[in-house]
Amino acid sequence: MTLKAEIETLPAGDRVLRRGKGLLKVLVTLLAIFAFAAWIALGVVLYADAGRDLRLAAALAAAVSTEALFWSVAALLGVSVLEARKAIWRRITGFLAR
Repeated sequence: MTLKAEIETLPAGDRVLRRGKGLLKVLVTLLAIFAFAAWIALGVVLYADAGRDLRLAAALAAAVSTEALFWSVAALLGVSVLEARKAIWRRITGFLAR
């Protein structure tokens, strides 16, 4: 079975989701580049012993870009990744609550 025939047999909603994955892959790639650059910038700022405000801004940029990258990868891979993360957080917070 060819890919085209397989996609044509999918319900309309599934076809739209598959077609939109290309844009999501580009978004994930751009976010990965930005997150990598943000972490390098954070390392440079920490190594240069910059002021508190600059360190805070660099750390915030690295954290937000990494979180955005995580959620976009989760959207690309599907709901199972989100469910696994919820289970991990339940386990961590349950462990700390004891």
